[in-house]
Amino acid sequence: MVERRQIDSLREFWGEVSKVHRQWVRRYTDRKQGDVEWIPWFRGEPSSRCSTVLKPTLYRPEGRKKKDFLHAEQELRLEFRRRGVQLIVGRPPADKWEWYFLMAHHGAPTRLLDWTDGALVALYFAVTSAQRWKGKEGPGDAAVYLLDPWWLNDQVFKQTPSRKKNRPEGVVLPEWEESTAYLPDELDSEDLGPRLALAIDPSHVSSRVAAQRSRFVIFGRDPKALQSMLAKDGSRLVQVLVKRVALGRIIRELEICGISESTIFPDFDGLGRELDQTWKRKYLSGDS
Repeated sequence: MVERRQIDSLREFWGEVSKVHRQWVRRYTDRKQGDVEWIPWFRGEPSSRCSTVLKPTLYRPEGRKKKDFLHAEQELRLEFRRRGVQLIVGRPPADKWEWYFLMAHHGAPTRLLDWTDGALVALYFAVTSAQRWKGKEGPGDAAVYLLDPWWLNDQVFKQTPSRKKNRPEGVVLPEWEESTAYLPDELDSEDLGPRLALAIDPSHVSSRVAAQRSRFVIFGRDPKALQSMLAKDGSRLVQVLVKRVALGRIIRELEICGISESTIFPDFDGLGRELDQTWKRKYLSGDS
């Protein structure tokens, strides 16, 4: 059964986040080694009705074989790296993982699903994308998903054979053995072994990744890995619904907290969009 909570203000949202965090963190403070520094991850979605909720962009089209998706991703990765070299500002990506994180963050189809460890960042994405949402499912409540990444990876590690004496814990890094099979070299990317989705920490390859406090879940062969976990009893993947009538008010509340288009996207495009939003609200909608 999907665990749903509903809010219509920033205050209510923070109350639900705090409640979930208190419930989940007890698991880690009881361990012998002492407290573990840990916070949930968050993801904003424009509509709780959308069929693509909690699915990475590569796996969203229906009616195609997974083999086709993986073949397409191989070509996309090669093309992104080939053509993206000229666009790099600052330090170039150091390895295939950094190229992959950068690729996902700029909208190219991948098996990566964006998350953030900033609750208000996810809420901002949820409410602003909901205002633009024109999906065939019709307007509905926006949604923010809360995930325990330690719990997610624990589910994966329990089902994954390992040569290590002690099973790993926590969020993986690209250089860990556990992440290797999730991103083969481009010419081998059609032979994907893992089935489940894995929580992984990206390197901050751009200022946008850092500003959005980005985290990622990388999918294996199962496009519905997170959707199926959402419905499980005892799941540490929770849905918070944001009432559609409250979207505008919550955007204003977030602006007061310093969360806006120019802080989420710290570049000229973000600043331009923010000024465009201000102009439309103050001078075209009669709010001035």
